[in-house]
Amino acid sequence: MWTVIRRLLLGFSLILLASAMLLIFDWHQRRSVAVIVDEAGIHKQARTETDPKDSEALRPPPDERLFKVGLVYFAPEPGADACMEGLFSGLKDLGFVEGKNLQVRKAHAQGEIINIPSILQNFDNQDVQLIIAMTTPVLTAAVNAVKKKPVVFTYVYDPVAAGAGKTPADHLPNVTGTGSFPPVGETIDTIQKLVPQVRSVGTLYNSSEANSRKVISVGREIFQKRGIKLEEVAITTTSEVFQAAQALTTRNIQALWITGDNTAIQAFEGIAKAAADARLPLVINDPEFTERGALVAVGIGWQRTCQGAAKKVAQVLLGAKPQNLPFENVVVKKLVLNSAVARKLGITFPERLVKEASAG
Repeated sequence: MWTVIRRLLLGFSLILLASAMLLIFDWHQRRSVAVIVDEAGIHKQARTETDPKDSEALRPPPDERLFKVGLVYFAPEPGADACMEGLFSGLKDLGFVEGKNLQVRKAHAQGEIINIPSILQNFDNQDVQLIIAMTTPVLTAAVNAVKKKPVVFTYVYDPVAAGAGKTPADHLPNVTGTGSFPPVGETIDTIQKLVPQVRSVGTLYNSSEANSRKVISVGREIFQKRGIKLEEVAITTTSEVFQAAQALTTRNIQALWITGDNTAIQAFEGIAKAAADARLPLVINDPEFTERGALVAVGIGWQRTCQGAAKKVAQVLLGAKPQNLPFENVVVKKLVLNSAVARKLGITFPERLVKEASAG
């Protein structure tokens, strides 16, 4: 009898030990960043969510070889800059150093979707080992335009919605990468904390962007379940953004929500002006734009998130086949509060939100 009890105790102890090890591992694999913005600048703090770094080691690149990649993105903007900084920092950590053994040829579409296919086809005919596709419009175009080279994507919300595959494991044989879906539910939670009696929220997006259609559809469903009306205006070019934002402010909304729509982001100042003129809180999913007039961002820290794509790029450069590399979802969440805008709107951030942004 005593022998049986000892065996049970030993087994229970081993289960507890294994559980503790898993918890520790999970803690190290999860991170996010929360910050507060005021006139003095940005104060960065850290809390918990997904960490882009993978502990699995890669073999170092051969010293004598020069690796060449082409990088295509929608247009210059702070989020894309942060993503590139994180991506190449991650590659450097893996032994791929730009200007030494890594040559990067960059091109952007000047904010016009129509320009993307020709840029991709040009790289497809050059002597690059792979093409890095940043933003959903670029990935969507690469699915059809790139025939010869492997494609690694990042700075993309939903690669499946972009047409790169049926599932993260069942995808096009020449495509792999990391997606980063925004925290839509938490964004809506934040809107409700800031506007407790919110009944209607406005948003605008380019209906040609698969990422925007996907996020808006998710948001639409959550808003509906919570009894909040989502007023939507579809746009096609940056020239329509300001007028669309103004139109939304006349629809008896209590807040504006802008997700990571590439077209809207290119004309963000127009959205911020419309929100400020109407004295409406502007809530976004792109932290890099908070200082430009948003009240709060519940989004993705792109610098650290895009580090997660470095491993995929390195694997393909070293000979791995994209078809054997499942898509991954990597998100380092980032919360940014803009105290200056809050004062102008007469809004006091809830203590819980401030604590979340200040926790470290």
